[in-house]
Amino acid sequence: MSEIRRRRQRVEVSRNRAALVSAAVRVLAARPGASMAEIASEAGVTRQTAYAHFGTREALLGAVRDELSRRAAAVVQDAEVESGTATEALERFLSAVGTLLADQAGDAGGPEPDAEAEAARHAAVEESLASLIDRGRDSGEFTTPLETGWLVTATVTLGHAADQRIRAGLVDAAAAAGEFRTAVILLYGAAPRCADGSGRPAR
Repeated sequence: MSEIRRRRQRVEVSRNRAALVSAAVRVLAARPGASMAEIASEAGVTRQTAYAHFGTREALLGAVRDELSRRAAAVVQDAEVESGTATEALERFLSAVGTLLADQAGDAGGPEPDAEAEAARHAAVEESLASLIDRGRDSGEFTTPLETGWLVTATVTLGHAADQRIRAGLVDAAAAAGEFRTAVILLYGAAPRCADGSGRPAR
């Protein structure tokens, strides 16, 4: 087999795997009990190809969990919390979490993520959040008297709580995102911004 052919095969394998994980995220968000055949169809590959890549549905669910964890770690980076005012950065972060909660809504029933991997992913998020909180406190935008480390832990815990409420069927993703947003704003002592971007509290 030529090197060019081997490279093409590796690219195809990588593309199919990524397509299956992406399709699984979408399909499971709508139908948590979706089969491998349904996910494969959404990805544009055969059921046999799906099993060739993952072996079992549980293995695919594990890959979905890893992908959602990766997206969670990217939330703060995508929100660019170092740019603009602390209030603007917080709004971008809250919006990104809302999108993430909607993606994660379909992962109910999957295997639990690796604890060490999750801790490593959280570390970057927590460091950025701590910097944001300190910046908002220094500028007077956040009036909370609570300690920064406690606020970071509380924020992460609230995110998990929102996710659990979705999985339990108590609220939909939009409602959970709204609850999370309100709770974080109150914790930080931040003034919610209006739709027009002004600093006046939203009503």
